Amino acid sequence: MRVVTGEEMGKVDRYAIEELGIPGAMLMENAGRAFTERLLVHYGADKRFLVLIGTGNNGGDGFVIARTLKSLGRSVDVCLIPPEEKLKGDAKWHKELYERAGYTWAAFDPGFFQQADVVVDALLGTGISGAIREPYREIIQAVNEAGLTVVAVDLPSGVPGDDSPVPEGALVADRTITLQQPKLSYYVYPGRGFYGEVETAPIGIPPIALDKTVSTQRAVWMPADVSTHWQPRSADSHKGSHGKVGIIAGSETMPGAAALTAGAAVNAGAGLTTVNIPPSVIPSVAVHVAEATYFPRDDKIETFYENKDGIAIGPGIGFDAKGRETLATLVDQFEGPLIVDADGLHVLAEMLENVRARERPLIITPHPGEMAALIDTTPGEVNRRRFEVAETFAREYGVYVVLKGPCTLVATPGGETWINDTGNAGLAKGGSGDVLTGMILAFVARYREVQPAISTAVCLHGYSADYLLERGVPAEAMTASQIVKALPDTLMAVDRWH
Repeated sequence: MRVVTGEEMGKVDRYAIEELGIPGAMLMENAGRAFTERLLVHYGADKRFLVLIGTGNNGGDGFVIARTLKSLGRSVDVCLIPPEEKLKGDAKWHKELYERAGYTWAAFDPGFFQQADVVVDALLGTGISGAIREPYREIIQAVNEAGLTVVAVDLPSGVPGDDSPVPEGALVADRTITLQQPKLSYYVYPGRGFYGEVETAPIGIPPIALDKTVSTQRAVWMPADVSTHWQPRSADSHKGSHGKVGIIAGSETMPGAAALTAGAAVNAGAGLTTVNIPPSVIPSVAVHVAEATYFPRDDKIETFYENKDGIAIGPGIGFDAKGRETLATLVDQFEGPLIVDADGLHVLAEMLENVRARERPLIITPHPGEMAALIDTTPGEVNRRRFEVAETFAREYGVYVVLKGPCTLVATPGGETWINDTGNAGLAKGGSGDVLTGMILAFVARYREVQPAISTAVCLHGYSADYLLERGVPAEAMTASQIVKALPDTLMAVDRWH
């Protein structure tokens, strides 16, 4: 499902109205009814609703919601915040329709909170920017302090539709029913923290309106996408059919990185996994991953990468002069997909022109700190501009950027960005990135297309953490080794999706 900013959604609306001829009042009716349908799925007939209405399209949606609820016999109080003459266009038309239907509204009074179970936030929409002004600031504060269930229309009031900073005093929703397309601010922090549970309600805008007006290609990689691109094993396949992968990871002080990366590759379905590691630590890693074979790091790298369908380098490796030479050789000579993670990323910054010249797929998997080092900025700046940073680097150097963090991004050289919406804070622990590298390697080595392989690995990595959380493993105690062990159950779930 494609993701848009508030500004982009405005362009989609205008195209639908001006070019396709859909009346704006009809879109508003669709939006209000779609919202109400989803609202009543979650909150039953015994609930009393308080609909808070502002100006603009969000306010018009609010009047449709209030009218629809009342026509269904639900208990509803309606408060219009601005002077009624501030309502214009379709919002004004729907206010008048609400009144012609015999329904009334009132000015805001905090006393309404005492009668309400659920507050519907139709105050401020995607057009908001900058500080929240009065009287909305005071009313939003009152809503936040009331202790009631709050459901936002499209996005919580005060939260921008893009990755701009969230102003002080924004509304904190328990649930947001976003209209037509998900909004970008849900996939970045701190914006995501204001939304609560989120679902998307279509409002009848044909896809051509999005295709004609929005040039960015940002979308969420959904379980349905995983299922569509899933490649089950055929009955007559053999181990060589499912990817021959090489992993250059681990060192005497960090052997666990090799074990986690290799274990993830094996459990994610790689047919043959070979680990390049110092000879002294082979026994300590092999006891954890008996299915892999091992290649002494002192031997020639050309021999190691021969006939491999994919190589991953970096986790726990450290980098001396020989390590730099190894990475440079792989960037320049290895013909298959190359994944660079962790320590490898620090060295990659020294050879970006070689990266730009490489024709075969190169995948980098930085966290914000590693990404910051690659582009000479700060982790905070990377987090403030996650989409821009990942997309710009991917296009400039012709690589796939897997920018890790909440809602991990997969930016492609062709300008697409795929957003992951699985996972939890249990992944914020050492070793989870090594597991992701092994999973990406396994999928890239056997998929025909690179981006679906990467996005599927990222999605299932997060799903494994969600699986553990649902089964009683707290985020604080979750480990990377548990993620590896959960992969068989995760792949069984994919078989059910498929």
